[in-house]
Amino acid sequence: MNESATAIIGCPSCGLLQRTAHCTGPELAYCGRCRTPLVHCAGKSLDVALACASATLLLLIPAMCAPFLTTSAFGATRSSILPSSASALWQEGWPLLGIVFALFVLVFPPLRFAALSAVLLAIRVGARPRWLGPVFRTANTLQTWAMLDVFFVGLAVAYARLHVSIPVTIDTGAKCFIACAVLSLVVRATLDKRRVWRLIAADAGPPFAGPGIVCPGCDRLLPKDAEGAHCPRCGARVRARRADSVPRTMALLLAAVLLYFPANLYPIATIPIDFRPTAYTVLGGIIDLSKSRLLGLALLVFCASFAIPILKMAGLSWCAVSSLRRSNKGLIGKTRVYRLLEEIGRWSMIDPFTIACFIPVMDFNVLLYGRAGPAATPFAAVVILTTLAVKCFDPRQMWDRAAHPGG
Repeated sequence: MNESATAIIGCPSCGLLQRTAHCTGPELAYCGRCRTPLVHCAGKSLDVALACASATLLLLIPAMCAPFLTTSAFGATRSSILPSSASALWQEGWPLLGIVFALFVLVFPPLRFAALSAVLLAIRVGARPRWLGPVFRTANTLQTWAMLDVFFVGLAVAYARLHVSIPVTIDTGAKCFIACAVLSLVVRATLDKRRVWRLIAADAGPPFAGPGIVCPGCDRLLPKDAEGAHCPRCGARVRARRADSVPRTMALLLAAVLLYFPANLYPIATIPIDFRPTAYTVLGGIIDLSKSRLLGLALLVFCASFAIPILKMAGLSWCAVSSLRRSNKGLIGKTRVYRLLEEIGRWSMIDPFTIACFIPVMDFNVLLYGRAGPAATPFAAVVILTTLAVKCFDPRQMWDRAAHPGG
C-alpha cells in the first residue's frame, strides 16, 4: 500500500486539524497551536522494533520459568520464580496486590509483545489481514500497563535492600527479565506508530480536508457522520471527545486522594534491617536507602513513590478545574503538564513491585522475613486510579471550552 506524501491529522492534545508530511528522515514537527510533537522520525525503524519485540517475547519464557532470585541465611536458601511473587502475595492475604502484579508483569507484557510482533511481521511480509488494526490498537493500549521497565527498577531496589542484610543471587530468570526490560525500551524508542498505521491503511489526505473528527485509536481523520461508528482502520468507536471526561477524572482523583493518606501513613512493608523485622512507610523506606548510602536509589524512589503521585493529583486537578472554568490562561503549559503526567504516572508502581520481588525469598524465621504492609494495596490503588484519571481526561476540551467561554 502506498503512503501518501502528506496527511491531515488532529493534534491529540488540542484537537487542531493540520497537514503534516510523512517521515523521510530525522524530521521533528510540532502542533502549530500547543507545540505537541506530531512527527518524530529520528531513530525509528520497524525492522529493529520487530526484532526487539520478538526477542522480548521469546525471552519472557525463561524469565517467567527459570529461577529468578536466590537468598541464603543460616545455612538455608530460598529461591523464587517470577510467578511466585503473585502467589506469595495472594497466600499472605493481599489478593488485590497479587492480581495487580500478575496483570502488569505476567499477563500484559506477553500480550503486548505478541500483538506487536504479529502486526510488524505481517507488515514486513506485505500481508494486510483485517485483524491488523484492532490488534495494533490493543498493543498500544497495553503500553501503559505492560510494566517490564518499571518492574526492572523495582527489582534493582529490592536487590539493593536485600543485599545489605543477606547474600542475594540474580538467577537466569532475572537476567532474562532484565534483557526483556531493556529490549522493551528499545521497542518503544524505535517504533513509529504513525507509519505503522499508514501501512495498515492510508491516512486521510487530499482531497478530504475536513471538517471531520479524529479516531481516538489511530488518529485517522474521518467524516463528521462517523461519530459513534467504528473506525474502519483500528475498530475503535469514534468520538469527537471523550464522554464525561472531567466528571470521571474528578471522581477518580477524589478516590485517589482518599486512599493517598493510608497509603503514606501506614507501613508499606516489613523487611529485616540488622536481623530485626522493621516496618517502614514510603518515606521511611527512602530514609533507609539514604542511610545505606544508596542515594541514587533513594532519590529515584522519592520521585517515583512520593513526588509523582502528588504531581499527578495536583497537575491533573489544575487541568480539570481549568476546563470547568473555561480558562484560556496558560493552555500550552497545562497541555505540557498533562503530557508529562501521561508519561510518568506508571513509574509510581516501583514500591509495590519491590515488595513483590523480595517476599518469596525472605521467609526464613521470625527474625528474617519480608512482608507486605497495610499501605501496599491502597498505594497500588492510588497509582492505578491516577493513571486511569489521566486516561479519562481529554486535554482537547480545555482548548474547546477556552475558545467558547460563554457556552
